[in-house]
Amino acid sequence: MDEIDLAILDHLCKNSRMHSTEIATDLELATSTVHKRIEKMRETGVIKEFTVKVDTAEVGLNVTTFIGVNIEQSKRINILNRLKGIDDVLEIYELLEPYDMLLKVRTFDIHSLKENVLQVIGNMDGIKDSQSILTTKCHKERSCVILQK
Repeated sequence: MDEIDLAILDHLCKNSRMHSTEIATDLELATSTVHKRIEKMRETGVIKEFTVKVDTAEVGLNVTTFIGVNIEQSKRINILNRLKGIDDVLEIYELLEPYDMLLKVRTFDIHSLKENVLQVIGNMDGIKDSQSILTTKCHKERSCVILQK
């Protein structure tokens, strides 16, 4: 990864639909160069996917919750696999403290949070305990920031 790759990523992080031609013009490069570099970053796994950021309130996903989970470490892999299978769980992080894992969850309402997530987690073998933090408003959310050296 060099400065050109980082500049291309910066453009894509701002708008993943930005065309290679537009990026090339901004960076004063050939379109073919930008296209080849994007493809190489996809092939090597630097770019995992191109995605859409949705206004969650507009589609009815009104409840964002962070859930701290403590687990039996001997059942870690099984728990991770089961958590990955819960559609409302958007992100899973392993932590040092105060929990073993932190989940980011989005649901339509409190009822679906309880039914689709909390009850499933509560009945999962190897979960010691969990703590939910319901949010009231998001002030900033980004998928990535590419800092130039």
